[in-house]
Amino acid sequence: MIKSISADKALEWLIEGNNDYIDAKTNHHGDISHEKRVHLHHHGQNPFAVVICCSDSRVIPENIFMKGLGDLFVIRLAGNVVGDFAMGSIEYAIEHLGIELVLVMGHTQCGAVHAALEGSHDHYIGQITTEIQKAIGRVKNPLKATIRNTYNSVEKIKTSPLLQKDKDRAKIVPALYHTQTGKVEILKNMD
Repeated sequence: MIKSISADKALEWLIEGNNDYIDAKTNHHGDISHEKRVHLHHHGQNPFAVVICCSDSRVIPENIFMKGLGDLFVIRLAGNVVGDFAMGSIEYAIEHLGIELVLVMGHTQCGAVHAALEGSHDHYIGQITTEIQKAIGRVKNPLKATIRNTYNSVEKIKTSPLLQKDKDRAKIVPALYHTQTGKVEILKNMD
């Protein structure tokens, strides 16, 4: 494990960033102004897409897609592994927010996929790597494993009772984010 800075310094940086955010109008990605926050507070959110992606600090959907407050409903989990709570969040976004697009975005150099390729792990990390191992089967190539894992999450989402009832209710799209170039590649659906 690499320790880059102390917890106290990390907290200080977060608070400094939040103070900057409070006074900001834009972050070059979309509207983050005080006015927008007040509007969303009083009128609720109206995001246009669900983005399911990894917790990796290099994978920030609001930056990758240049969007602001209230634009995206983001679900971030190590390895973009979809379990019960993620599924509930997706169903909420579709049913209660009326979102019709669910983008499942894997990414290159995924640490969770690499951990799954290395073998078994203990504790909760093991639950993630075991799920990824089931998804990738015997694949050993990290990029191919990442793509297979992304497709697995797409297929899992399609098993939602809400989507089983109405298959046309939401479009579920697999994608791959290239961490080196910043490009999002839309993958072909397996259907």
